[in-house]
Amino acid sequence: MTQKTREYIVQLIARYVQGNLNKREMEDLDAWRMESSKNEEIFQRMISRRHFEESLTAHEMTGEEMNAEWKQIYTRTIGSRRIGLKRVLQYAAIAIVLLSVGGVLYFSSEKYLPEKEVVVAKKNTIQELESRAILVLSDGREFDLKNEEDLEALTNHRGTLSADSEMLTYSSGNVDTIVEYHTLRIPRGGEYVLVLSDGSTVYLNAESELSYPAHFTGQERRVRLKGEAYFEVQKDVTKPFIVDVDPLRVQVMGTEFGVRAYSDEECIKTTLKQGKVSVESEERSVILTPDLQATFNRSDGRLDAKEVNVNLYIGWKDGRLIFDNCPLERVLKDLGRWYAFNVVFEREELRVLPFSLNIKKHEVFAEVLDLLEETGCVKFEIEDNTVIVK
Repeated sequence: MTQKTREYIVQLIARYVQGNLNKREMEDLDAWRMESSKNEEIFQRMISRRHFEESLTAHEMTGEEMNAEWKQIYTRTIGSRRIGLKRVLQYAAIAIVLLSVGGVLYFSSEKYLPEKEVVVAKKNTIQELESRAILVLSDGREFDLKNEEDLEALTNHRGTLSADSEMLTYSSGNVDTIVEYHTLRIPRGGEYVLVLSDGSTVYLNAESELSYPAHFTGQERRVRLKGEAYFEVQKDVTKPFIVDVDPLRVQVMGTEFGVRAYSDEECIKTTLKQGKVSVESEERSVILTPDLQATFNRSDGRLDAKEVNVNLYIGWKDGRLIFDNCPLERVLKDLGRWYAFNVVFEREELRVLPFSLNIKKHEVFAEVLDLLEETGCVKFEIEDNTVIVK
């Protein structure tokens, strides 16, 4: 990496901390973070408390002053409340100093990189994310798509589909007049890929369920979703593709989009990457074009659309864990779905601590915890299948 590139990345991180990145700058920073786990480690260290203290030591700030300043920074968002403009500007000034002065050293000085803490063996008790799914046929029979005997029996089922441990594919040549409806369930800690009979591909996230016909007939292609999925829909102007997400209807012709509709979350989010999508509730509808997201609030029935960084919402489909300034409770809730663990907070204030991550989804879970601990704000312990936040 050239000196010019180093300085640019440092400037991006400084602006990230201040919340002043424009869309192109955010894309540049995301791309750099995704290049390697080393880059993400550098990013986490540069926004960590340890780096904050080491950088400000040179400015003769006392430990008490640093601790007070750090608490101001990491409690700047509590619910919908935000600190005043004066504090934001003070934090921004400090961030510019510590990142522009100390940040470049992170790229060039090995001694400036403190050694990573040794991973505690017990952290490895959390299972790794893997392709897992249960297929339920219309007659109620269930097939575990990781079980070889079930896979063999399923593949021989009327010759309409083929399956392995990672993907289920339906034949496009079926002309049977009897339509079977199937349901694909993804358990906690799993994910799976489904190719429908029309050639559309569906990526299903953990704790999700999709119901669909084994082959499409009539004037529409209709499926029902619970949880989260990313759709790559084959274009067919004569047969719209419809995703029912109670109480919404998402209709497309051919496009790529993600839908997040977990029953324990207040909002249903539809995020469009490519094409055009209509999202309809009982009272309103919105049309989405690329980079727009429709949000439906279950409590008040409000449906709105806004521009977003699409990668933040569909990165999971490409094997990334991406969070941008999200409360720790939200981060661990999603991680809990993907890695199948429970969470206990010893202190309530830890729930709202903001964190950012951009790492490979299949990396060892212990490494994810280590990155979060790098901030110096939080520690984790694991007992059985529960993560304890301290």
